[in-house]
Amino acid sequence: MPAPRDSASQRGVLVTGASGFIGAALCRELAARGHAVRAAARHLAAAQLPAGVESAVLPDLASGFDACALLDGVETVVHLAAIAQRDADAAEIRRVNVEGALRLAEASAGRVRRFVYLSSAMTHGAQAGDVSLEENSPLAPRDAYGRAKLEAERLLAGVAERSGMELVVLRPPLVYGPGVKGNFLHLLRWIGRGVPLPLASVRNRRSLIYVGNLASAIVGCVEHPAAAGQAFLVADAGAVSTPELARAIAAGLHRPARLFALPAPLLAAAALVAGQTENLCRLTESLEVDCSLIRTRLGWRPPFTFAEGIAASCEWFLREQAAR
Repeated sequence: MPAPRDSASQRGVLVTGASGFIGAALCRELAARGHAVRAAARHLAAAQLPAGVESAVLPDLASGFDACALLDGVETVVHLAAIAQRDADAAEIRRVNVEGALRLAEASAGRVRRFVYLSSAMTHGAQAGDVSLEENSPLAPRDAYGRAKLEAERLLAGVAERSGMELVVLRPPLVYGPGVKGNFLHLLRWIGRGVPLPLASVRNRRSLIYVGNLASAIVGCVEHPAAAGQAFLVADAGAVSTPELARAIAAGLHRPARLFALPAPLLAAAALVAGQTENLCRLTESLEVDCSLIRTRLGWRPPFTFAEGIAASCEWFLREQAAR
């Protein structure tokens, strides 16, 4: 693997899922900090990678793979690769997100020092009232994605306990930034097109995390000795309501925020008719996390503000639209 620039004592970091927008941001951050990086993905063009980052084809981890080829020279694994679409087949979500993670951890045990696993705040499921989630809050995921992430966490903890490999778990809420997909991209598109949204009366609090902040937190989990054996919730500083988020996006896109109020029962009925009940819940429910643990143990602070993250996301979106 390429030698790190800053310290000859640093060994390599394997990043799975490196072609995703989180993986790409993480590879850039690791390389900038002098780590030797092996970026593994199913499809990854060399042009996507920072200079000096080694590319590797990511095999189907759940079906067996050449561990020597993937892990040679690696001291730390950061496992990002997963099926994130919550409407995907539940069996396939489990096969990739649980069995794949377990097989990689088993292959890593005895070979690498630390295994950093990107889980999700959705392992905690619904939030009770206005209480912020903490790492010791109940774990009760509500969908196949959250259940798979939680099952993987527990299986990886077993591998770490048996082998002595250091496990670090990160549970972010919704991640946004340049290259984002899913519901956040839908919101960018709707607001960019001037679609009126019935969200003005929503009174919720949602934690989000900008991809640059998440990359920074992952690097902290790679580097800091005190991260070993920990599970961390991580998010941007503060939380926002859905109307606040929509207005921030509208400002970034130089569009009016066309929000109107709709009584909650009518909003729920309209979502049911449109088959968007689950998406509505994600837009209207609260999910606020307390990041005190990662701040205290690792001294981590998000390097980007919410305003900076939204601005970068909107600039990317506008460039993408102009290029079409």
